[in-house]
Amino acid sequence: MATRNTRITESSYEAAREYLQRQLETHSWWPTEQPGVARQEFKLMQGDARALNVWCKKWLDSGQMRRLAKAMQNHD
Repeated sequence: MATRNTRITESSYEAAREYLQRQLETHSWWPTEQPGVARQEFKLMQGDARALNVWCKKWLDSGQMRRLAKAMQNHD
């Protein structure tokens, strides 16, 4: 699975949102680039799968996308 092609769908949305929320709450440095701005945007963009995909593409690196994909797979 190509990490940049990981897509959050309606069926994986809840698992993805929960994983991302948990990461943001647990790690003050997450994501690594401008975490404060990323957190603010997450609050605005967590409402649906489409917006969350945009947020992930902007803020997550390939390793973080891989872990997100794994979290979504493990949730199914």
